[in-house]
Amino acid sequence: MKKRQMRLADEIRDIIATCIMQELSDPRIHEAVITHVRLSPDLQVATVYFRFYGEKHTKDEILRGLESCRGFLRGTMSKSLALRRVPELRFFYDESVEEGARIEGLLAKIHKG
Repeated sequence: MKKRQMRLADEIRDIIATCIMQELSDPRIHEAVITHVRLSPDLQVATVYFRFYGEKHTKDEILRGLESCRGFLRGTMSKSLALRRVPELRFFYDESVEEGARIEGLLAKIHKG
C-alpha cells in the first residue's frame, strides 16, 4: 500500500472504532474490535477486518450488526475525511490469529520430528 492509502486506512480504522465504542447502540457490535483496514488503490473500497472478544454474540451476528450500520459509518467518515467519495465498506472476520496458531502447531510438529 502507498503512504496515502496507509494513512487513510488508519484514519478509517480509528473512525469506525470510535463510532463502535461511543456512538452506536447496537449491542451486537460492542464486542467487535477493528483490527485493520485495507484500501483499494483507487480508494473506493475499504475492507475492514474485525475480531470479537466475548461470548454474547456469534461472528455472523456481529457481521450483520456491522453491515446494518454501514450507512451511518460512511456518513461519519464523510464528515471527517477530506475525500470526494467515501469508500464503500466491506466487513470480514480477521482469521489471522487462528491461522498463526495453526502454522505454529505445524512448525512444532515438524520440529519434534
